[in-house]
Amino acid sequence: MSGVKKLFGDAALYGLSSILARLLNFLLTPLLTVALTKAEYGVNSLLYVSVAFAMVLLTYGMETAFFRQSQRDGAEPDRVYSTAMTMLLATTGIFVAVLAWTYAGAADFFNLAAHPEYVLWTGLIIAMDVLAAVPFARLRAQQRAKRFVTIKTAQIALNLILNYAFFAVLPAAVEGWPQLQVGWVLIANMAASGLMMLLLAPQWLEIRPARFDRSTARTLLLYGFPLLLAGLPGVANEMADRFFLEALLPAETAIEGVGAYSAVYKLSIFLILFNQAFRFAAEPYFFKNAQRDLSQLAMATRLFAALLALGVVAVMAGLPWLKHFIADKYWNDLLLLPVLLFANYLLSLSTQVSMWYKLSDRTMMGLWITLFGFALTAAGNIAWIPQLGIMGAAYATLLSYGGMLALSLVLGQKFHPVPYDWGRLGLYTLAALVLGGTAFHQPGWPAAAAVGLMLAVVLRSERALLKRRTS
Repeated sequence: MSGVKKLFGDAALYGLSSILARLLNFLLTPLLTVALTKAEYGVNSLLYVSVAFAMVLLTYGMETAFFRQSQRDGAEPDRVYSTAMTMLLATTGIFVAVLAWTYAGAADFFNLAAHPEYVLWTGLIIAMDVLAAVPFARLRAQQRAKRFVTIKTAQIALNLILNYAFFAVLPAAVEGWPQLQVGWVLIANMAASGLMMLLLAPQWLEIRPARFDRSTARTLLLYGFPLLLAGLPGVANEMADRFFLEALLPAETAIEGVGAYSAVYKLSIFLILFNQAFRFAAEPYFFKNAQRDLSQLAMATRLFAALLALGVVAVMAGLPWLKHFIADKYWNDLLLLPVLLFANYLLSLSTQVSMWYKLSDRTMMGLWITLFGFALTAAGNIAWIPQLGIMGAAYATLLSYGGMLALSLVLGQKFHPVPYDWGRLGLYTLAALVLGGTAFHQPGWPAAAAVGLMLAVVLRSERALLKRRTS
């Protein structure tokens, strides 16, 4: 129990930082949904979808591979770190060189022939984020959460300040302020990423190219490459709906549809940020401990599901206030939210459940699971978007995430069985559906009642654990 307590303590620390950072970032949503047209917001969304896809490709599983190899008995973390960073520096340098030659042509793919510089700027943001991935992982492995938190928060705070300056302050103060629109979003992001690189200077100084080890590099690649293969369809699974919407909606409304879908999706951020915070703490903890005691993994998953269920109900109950974080021109599309929110509940559970193939070194299983999910995404979007519009993309997302969770559970119980408490996992999921759905469809129902009932379900279910903690 003490191990799980430490895990949730670390998750709380990362969670507080992630909540602060994400809330700062989320404060961009009301600004950008007002300052940008639906079409411009759609372009912005497509560019940032590309960032997520490129990040998976260019980090090629090195973040998790670094964790795994640096935590092995007898490993030399400094050698593993220098080897991983030497590889990333080389491949990222090649990416930047190729981008400098080809960005003008790539702009046509995004219908940005009038602004090819947007593609170049996006590529530079990607390069900086790729190079920061393993240094941030090293801080987590060293349990230097305060430094991790400080850098992440400073980066996002600068991005927020610059965006408000570019869109709200300077246009009112400077006559003839240029209307770059999406361009200002990218410039602010580049400046914030530059600050991040500067604050990570001590981590750059720890890189010793002379300590590059071919055997370690081979081990990192053998572990990380399947994660790359799994990650590509995985991120495609999360982001492809925007591209399917652009391709399958009527041409005159396609980019606006992408913008509306992306704006409503932002309201599920509160659930996503908890998943991210928990993953930051969970990976290093479980790589060290869960191999020896899978019951801790089962308990953590159950408690994680309880907190996710509370999050679903809280967002649904708080929607009359939360909807003001996006411009009112998107409120007609809020029917998307319950579907997307529950889809992200399933995705978050799937992320936790997927620890089995990382712990058992069966990372290729991740590829088959995410390929299965992507097949469901593609089939669902192709079948439903022409009939249901943007709601079809939401249903396809729900189908995909549910399918991945089911397949991961089945394979996990076959190859690396974890003693999950199926009854309580089912209870929390059902309660989230019933209470969250009621709060959404009966907006007059007091928000506190919905959240209170969900909390009561969790506390009653976990009363044995609570008694053990207080005794």
